[in-house]
Amino acid sequence: MQYDRTSRRLPRPLLTEKGLILSLFALYILATSAITVLSFNTSQAQQLATTRSMLLTAARAGGHIVGKYFHDTYRQSSPPGQDHYRLLVEALDSLVDDLPGVEYVYSMDVIEGEAYFVISNETQEDLERGTPSRFYNPYQSAPDELYTAYRNREPVFTPVYSNEWGSFRSAFVPTKRFDDTYYIMAADIKVDGRRDLFMHSLGTAATISLIALLPVYLLFLFYRRLQRLRAEELERQLYSNALTGLPNTAWLIREEGEALSGVSGILLNLNNFHAINMLFGREAGDQLIQRIAPRLQEQLPQGAQLYHLEVDEFLVVCQVAEPDTLLGLARQLLAAVFSQSDESTSARFSVSARAGVASGCDSIKSLLSRTQQAMKQASVMGLPYRAYTGTDSPDQYYERNLHWLNEAGQALAEGRLKPWFQPIRDIHSGGVKHFEALARLVGRDGEVYLPGQFLPAIRCSHLYPLLTRSMIEQSLASFSDRDEMVAINMSKQDLLDEQTMAYLFDTLHAYGMEGRVLIEVLESDSIEYQDDVVDVLSRCRQMGVKVAIDDFGSGYSNFDRILKIEPDYLKIDGSLIRRIDEDEASRVLVAAICQFAVSLNIPLIAEFVESERLLPLLEEMGVSLAQGFGIGRPAPLVSGSEAKSE
Repeated sequence: MQYDRTSRRLPRPLLTEKGLILSLFALYILATSAITVLSFNTSQAQQLATTRSMLLTAARAGGHIVGKYFHDTYRQSSPPGQDHYRLLVEALDSLVDDLPGVEYVYSMDVIEGEAYFVISNETQEDLERGTPSRFYNPYQSAPDELYTAYRNREPVFTPVYSNEWGSFRSAFVPTKRFDDTYYIMAADIKVDGRRDLFMHSLGTAATISLIALLPVYLLFLFYRRLQRLRAEELERQLYSNALTGLPNTAWLIREEGEALSGVSGILLNLNNFHAINMLFGREAGDQLIQRIAPRLQEQLPQGAQLYHLEVDEFLVVCQVAEPDTLLGLARQLLAAVFSQSDESTSARFSVSARAGVASGCDSIKSLLSRTQQAMKQASVMGLPYRAYTGTDSPDQYYERNLHWLNEAGQALAEGRLKPWFQPIRDIHSGGVKHFEALARLVGRDGEVYLPGQFLPAIRCSHLYPLLTRSMIEQSLASFSDRDEMVAINMSKQDLLDEQTMAYLFDTLHAYGMEGRVLIEVLESDSIEYQDDVVDVLSRCRQMGVKVAIDDFGSGYSNFDRILKIEPDYLKIDGSLIRRIDEDEASRVLVAAICQFAVSLNIPLIAEFVESERLLPLLEEMGVSLAQGFGIGRPAPLVSGSEAKSE
């Protein structure tokens, strides 16, 4: 067969102009599709990783802000005060404002299989809908991941889910209380949904296909750098005090689990700092703290670290082992705090502090516990500082409580729990028209024990209401044939005990003591259960019992709440009276209390008057009655108008 060239079909060109365009378009589509899939998967993974980190940070940051103390102290049956609760809600609002994308930070509790919101930040939409944060608000539609986290005691993250408000992801972080129960810290973050994420990936893929990957990669690196800087800034805000820049409580909590060897510490608390804030303003208080912090730093030995825990509380952690050296350092620190001034108010006031000292601790947790115990002992004993002695082991503590429980029970049965009476003098006339009844346990050998020794052991036992009723009976019987008024201390436990209050009213009527019995109620007790307590105190006044608010000015003072109670007397906190002649802040605060009371015609009683030289100053300020060792000590009542001195 002859080869016929014309009869052969010529091969088609690989690409015509049109084919080139189609091929490039096909390649573009394929490349864009492949990169879109890759970009979509990468974006999803990045979204999960980024939100996981942010959610965990938000939940833990919220836990540090609310604090373990909040969840250890307040349960469904014992809610916090509204002011305290709203303050924490506002703190969570500020945290959410600082965390991009985070919608909610909140805590929850699970009780008998039901979930409850404990506390949460509030969005503008929440306030408009009338659904603010409420303590132990039921969570009807709680997700399964919440219960999984609660059961397994491990953080659980939800997948991305969508609803009518957008697309979200949540984290649930179990947190242990001191009693080994758990609550849940949680956070919700708003994220792109799958459709938005896909469209974003498609756009990114198209751009990459057109202009190459390098610029995108550089932008990605820049974005990651910004993320790291933001995370570092967030960590700085979380773990340092904004006022002083010192490491804060959150930093210590992070280090609680670390094992230490022979660490020592000094816990410092400024005395009456709330008075400075009240009288001179928060700005003056902040400036004072900013001056004190560097002065404390100057006293520290090499290797010591200063922490700023609370507004008025600092902690020094060091490796000083010698007790004398450590106590010497405590004295230096207290001296550094003393005698600060506030130039902005043209006022000079003395600032003092109290310190708790501990050494040989093996963890931050034990260091904090021991320094706090030492500080409490210093406060009770009226000392500027005290070292932790570790005298009481748990077994010794329970043994001591059991001893006093038995002693008090026998004393009640044998009539050895007696009221002793301390006179309250009218400063103007010099006469004694009031006595305060104070419980004393008389041992079989005649030794007399103070309430601080036996009362803590019986306060939560069946003996406590019996003690209160015994004091009521003996006190009213002692004064039934006298002209003076007798004051009896009553706790919120007494006020809310219907049987005890009924016994008081019956005994009052039986002895004809209407108008001559005064009950003293701690200011903190009257505020903690205000509505219930106000009702009881109103009933007392109807029955002829007068009411005094004890320890007024101790730190809880809220004049609006006191107005609702309508007391017949105010007893000024003794810690203010004790320093009134040498401390300007105490004197100004007492003057403010006097002005408030005088304007409402409420008589004032000054406690802890240890010297008669204070009486002219107190009378000048408007105080009409005085009580303390300088007036007379508690003693058994004898015939006449005075009590026999102890």
